[in-house]
Formats: sequence, C-alpha cells, structure tokens
Amino acid sequence: MAMLDASLDTSFWNIAAQIGVVPYLFAFFRVHYCQAVEDEIVTTDSNETPLIYPQAMLFKVLKEDGRLHHAEPQQHLALFGAGEAYAISLAQKRSWVLLINDYRPLQFARSLGIQCVSVPDFCVLLYAEAKITLRAVRGYLRRLVPTTSPSLLRKAEAVVTDIARKRGEA
Repeated sequence: MAMLDASLDTSFWNIAAQIGVVPYLFAFFRVHYCQAVEDEIVTTDSNETPLIYPQAMLFKVLKEDGRLHHAEPQQHLALFGAGEAYAISLAQKRSWVLLINDYRPLQFARSLGIQCVSVPDFCVLLYAEAKITLRAVRGYLRRLVPTTSPSLLRKAEAVVTDIARKRGEA
C-alpha cells in the first residue's frame, strides 16, 4: 500500500492512542494536523498544571520527532467542533484521507466524497495487511466498544470475519 496523506481529527487520535495503535499509523499515512486538533489533544495549560495526558504526551513526542506535520486549511466548515471542522476542511481541500472516529462528522465527510478511516477501519487495515493477528484485531475492536459507534464496529467485525474465513483462520 502506498503512503497516503491524511488529515487527523482529535477523535481518531485519542481513541487510537487509548487502544495502542498510533505507532502503526506512520507505516500507512503521512499524518497532518491542524492547530485546532492539537489544541483539543493537548487539553491542559502548562501555565496552570504540570499534568499532561498520555495521548497528549504521545502527540508531543511524535510531533517533535517529525512524524506529525502541521497544515491548515484556508477556510473551514462552520459545523461540528473546531477540530472536526478544520480536519474535514483540510482533507477536502487537499484530497487527503480523513482520520476520524466520531460517527456524525465521519458520515458528513463521507457525504462530501472524502475517504474516511475510523479507528475500527484502521484496525481492519492492520489485520488485512498482516501487521496484527486475528486475536489482536478482535481485541482492539472489543476495546473500542465504549467509545465507538456500534455501526462502525459491526462493519469492521464483518470485514474481519470475511478476511479470517478467506485465510482459513475462522
């Protein structure tokens, strides 16, 4: 699979970081983020508290080592939150993949013709590309139950089951 440019939304980052699949992203995508997304990920003010959340620390480390690339759209949508609005606009204007996990903005972006990848989709991609095992992908999908749309999870499970059957793993 060729490396693709992708616009990052906060929902994707936070959930992907929570379940531990962020390191795999960079084998498939050149990940671009907007300032609005960074502001949502790094939610604490260093002038007010020394606390930094794990997803924010991971973002900071990967930004500093050059794996995350800053980009801004010239205009943004007036829908959803700032992170979604900017990430969708960036993906649309540059014809990039949108990494997003929130169902409503994801569906909206798809209606605009934007190729979207949710966290369950990404887990399926990892399995399809033989980067993780069947057991691992099913474990990741189970861990997504509290935070991800049931319809996205059902679709991902169906694809995983189909791939597993074709490989003789199910």
